[in-house]
Amino acid sequence: MIGLIGLDHHGAPADIRGRLSFAGERQLAALHALVNVPEIAEVALLSTCNRTEVYIAGTDWPAARAAVERFLALSYDMGPQGRVPAIPVAAAGEIATTVADARVTLGGAGGAPVNGASPLDQTHAASGYLYAEEGTAAARHLLRVAAGLRSMLVGESQVLGQVKDAFRTAEQAGTIGEELRPLFAQALKAGKRARTDTRLGQVDRTLAAAAVQLASESLGGLERKSALLIGAGLTSQLCARQLRAQGIGRLVLANRTARSAADLAAEVEAETVALDDLCEAIDQMDLIISATAAPHEVLGAATVACGLRGRHTPLVIVDLAMPADVDPAAGLLPQVSLYTLDHLRQAAAGASAQRAEVAQAEAVVEESVRAWARERQVRQAVPGIAALRRHVDRSEQAERTRMLAELAHLSTADQQIVERFGQRLVDKMFHYLVIRIRALAEYDEVPPELTMRVLEQLFADPDEPAR
Repeated sequence: MIGLIGLDHHGAPADIRGRLSFAGERQLAALHALVNVPEIAEVALLSTCNRTEVYIAGTDWPAARAAVERFLALSYDMGPQGRVPAIPVAAAGEIATTVADARVTLGGAGGAPVNGASPLDQTHAASGYLYAEEGTAAARHLLRVAAGLRSMLVGESQVLGQVKDAFRTAEQAGTIGEELRPLFAQALKAGKRARTDTRLGQVDRTLAAAAVQLASESLGGLERKSALLIGAGLTSQLCARQLRAQGIGRLVLANRTARSAADLAAEVEAETVALDDLCEAIDQMDLIISATAAPHEVLGAATVACGLRGRHTPLVIVDLAMPADVDPAAGLLPQVSLYTLDHLRQAAAGASAQRAEVAQAEAVVEESVRAWARERQVRQAVPGIAALRRHVDRSEQAERTRMLAELAHLSTADQQIVERFGQRLVDKMFHYLVIRIRALAEYDEVPPELTMRVLEQLFADPDEPAR
């Protein structure tokens, strides 16, 4: 069984997503906590500014899903700065209660109703913040994410790197295995193909490009303007290059690690400033873009107000961080226009990729889903085939021993011929068998579940009780 439990920008607002973000050591700790659940054998965690998704493989979907939802509920309570919670292991009869508790907690701060619905209804997997998929639907979801088809900016390229990072982190944590590893590998292939084989990859649809475009529209262009970038990660690097391409006049960088800021500044011909000196720097800025991975606010309303003291010209602030970098109260200051990820989502709604491009990318995803399903069917048949091979090998050996006892008058060379005949016969039988199984798995008109039932019946271990 593989499954997915998560939320993204399609249904969950930025503040909810922010409380369920995982990065660095916290992401590793979350993976270790989840894989210790008895029903979860493998887990990978994809956490970006627009989504938090837990991919699992295990033996019991309802119990595993309940445990993940409970984990997300506890994580929501603790916030992005809190420790990773331990997961109470629910007995079978407690699963429903565990799920209900998780959904109530995720309904909003303190379990308050959201949008007029009860917390339980609002956070139901089909209509609330959390969604859940199992089997092929879960696989298709991940491949669509990697292809940029579920992104705020359809076709954006940054998410492919984020899927790769989630894969690498799960490998580092030792929580991914023979079920999820092929799925993530196929997702990376599909994401690359969606950009190289279609026109989705011909347009810059990164979050950085959207942020800079929004800032340019708000300020009436960026030429000879001054901009401050807070953070030196990938998003900030992309923003810096976009600002230079838009003709920004002065560019200043601030980052917790001075060396990272200095390296980026050298690349994009920018200045640097310490985070402690933001008040003085803001006074001369027209635009601030903040995109750090900090679990707390890095730009408070008081700091912004300090920088604007005695000034009457407008200041645009774009907060690309999750959780948020900028105190929402800063947006209430008279000169300030504060834009968040949710504002970008609304702007992106009117700038979607062309239907033909999306249709081509969806076709790539569907082809990749079928390829993954075929490979999985063959892979799942391997243990049964191996068990049958062991059984036949034992039978062949027993028959060979009996036959050679009856043919004791043969020379050693002749006896070796008989032995090789038996071995070659078994090898040829199984070579043909594997070819036929692969052909059956690749025959798209046969439902995968029917294929697996046939293979289970054919290749059940003869030494094991029938299921």
